Amino acid sequence: MQDLAGRPANYGIIGATAHFDFDRFPPKGYELVSKRSRIGHGRARYDAAVAGLRTWRVQRLSGIEVDVQPTVDQSTYRPVGFEGKDPARAASTEAQQVFAADGEPFLQPGDSAMQRIRVGLLQIHAPIRVIAVEDEATTHAVIFGSLEGHPEAGEERMLVELADDDSVFFHLRVLSRPQAWWARLGGPVTQRIQRQYHARYLDALRRIRVD
Repeated sequence: MQDLAGRPANYGIIGATAHFDFDRFPPKGYELVSKRSRIGHGRARYDAAVAGLRTWRVQRLSGIEVDVQPTVDQSTYRPVGFEGKDPARAASTEAQQVFAADGEPFLQPGDSAMQRIRVGLLQIHAPIRVIAVEDEATTHAVIFGSLEGHPEAGEERMLVELADDDSVFFHLRVLSRPQAWWARLGGPVTQRIQRQYHARYLDALRRIRVD
């Protein structure tokens, strides 16, 4: 697999999904998708969902093949903020090596991955980077940004929330626009494929086993 560490992002609104004033006015040329769905109840379900976000399990359970390239030096990774601001509220950019219950290491800011997405007989390569991780008392989020060579330009913010009544919610926030010529030409078909994978993310989080 080609080295992704030096590959730049293919969009300029890095960190924008962490700013909440885009619900009505997304950046020009970008489509905004914002969804919130209940995925279960209780701290154990929340912790399992967080582990799913942090180990690429959500993508893999959604049918996406993922080849991960951890960043060599996590302590020096500094993502570019949107309009000079920090890329995400309470975002971690420091090395904080943590492991899931099965021993799989948690992804960290700066990690890159090549996703392989099958559409019929085609296989689409979609390189991404972990822009930021947000870790708070009752919410946990990861922002994934597209890299040069990705058919789309933009980012996804996946957040898990433990509500006051112990309900667990999944929030998905996507800002994207077609980048490759065939993605622009595909228009509605490309959007339909994206929506299918958004639904798969939700299903994957609901299917993750609670230990």
